[in-house]
Amino acid sequence: MKVRTKFYLILAFVAVLILLAIPREDKILSALGLKDASFKVRQGLDLQGGASLLYDANLNDIPQADRPRAITGVIDVINKRVNPSGTSEVVVQSASGNRVLVQLPGVKDIDEAIAIIGKTAELKFYELQSGSQEPIDTGISGRDVESATTSINPQTSQPVISLKMKSEAVQKFADVTTRISKGNGQLVTVLDDQIIFGPATVQQPLTDGNAELSGNFETVKEADNIAAQINSGALPVPISLAEQRTVGASLGSESISKSLIAGVIGMLAVIFFMIAYYRLAGVIASLALGVYTLINIDIFKLSIGTPFPIVLTLAGIAGFILSIGMAVDANILIFERWKEEVRDGATLQSGLETGYKRAWNSIRDSNISTLITCIILYNFGQPIIKGFAITLAIGVLVSMFTAITVSHTFLQMLMLTSFGTQEKFYKFIDTSSKKKRSKK
Repeated sequence: MKVRTKFYLILAFVAVLILLAIPREDKILSALGLKDASFKVRQGLDLQGGASLLYDANLNDIPQADRPRAITGVIDVINKRVNPSGTSEVVVQSASGNRVLVQLPGVKDIDEAIAIIGKTAELKFYELQSGSQEPIDTGISGRDVESATTSINPQTSQPVISLKMKSEAVQKFADVTTRISKGNGQLVTVLDDQIIFGPATVQQPLTDGNAELSGNFETVKEADNIAAQINSGALPVPISLAEQRTVGASLGSESISKSLIAGVIGMLAVIFFMIAYYRLAGVIASLALGVYTLINIDIFKLSIGTPFPIVLTLAGIAGFILSIGMAVDANILIFERWKEEVRDGATLQSGLETGYKRAWNSIRDSNISTLITCIILYNFGQPIIKGFAITLAIGVLVSMFTAITVSHTFLQMLMLTSFGTQEKFYKFIDTSSKKKRSKK
């Protein structure tokens, strides 16, 4: 691809980045015909506030050797209920003794969260025979359900829950529904002693292991909550709420302001150094740093529309600010290599291309080592450390793109102009050394 074409494509890309990065991008996108298009950076508990809940697990009937496994089971079930996608900054961890700590950033309805977490979630299917009001346990329970998903019935516009049975339970469910269908009985689905479906007539046997529950859910959110409880399964032991605390967002607002100030100061310091030492090349590196910042902000905002939203915490902001300084590392390696090539007699243009090629191995290896560290921190660290690892890793990847693509293209464009090929604008390149070597 020609340099000019790449340059104009990058300019168009930057225009889109700016459009998405501005604080009220929804107004502009709405004016362009994109209704309800708004992207907000998701914030963790330490920034936006939320709820902190402490639960006691009743382990009286559990042998001492099995208690750690029971606590792990409780944590897994609660995690599935409050964080089904596994990507939000919800914290569910073991506290002292038999306690489990749950932190829910941004939660608005604490009572609803408590209700979802504390549910036993014991799902059972009962049969009502024709002419009888006495429910008969079919022997099918939540353990036989592989998954529960919500959707909207296009004919009734009502929320429904679709159940898929485990392979080993398909035949058992087919036998039960066949018996109910032939005997003109009814099927009742009960969750924690509350009827969530039925009594309903089974018009035909359900032989493929799929069932649809409808008619008992007023809102999609209610159906989603029930589906989450079914998917998470039953709690292995009873739990009770021991402490409830609401975390205010005032500290978070102050922290964000201070972090922004720190980020701006850090960026200005980096830009000042780059321009003071590398002159025109430093200006290009600073422009690339601006593009780098826009890309990061847009990634944080756009991730909310993906199955893996990035939740920004104070640790995450620290990782981002740290990555600002690291973002120019690749440029420095390239510029220093460029300087050596020019000193050895290369022209500015040929030295630039050789500098990029020969600096790539060092750039690649240093960034890979940082990414490995990020992967280790993410897999073995606490949630607060994971936020740091994610933002740092994103920063490293984006910095490689801006240094290799954005900076390179901008410098190549300069090399096509008479202004950009004047060595006096690149003070870091010692032309006197070049001349001395040439004489030798």
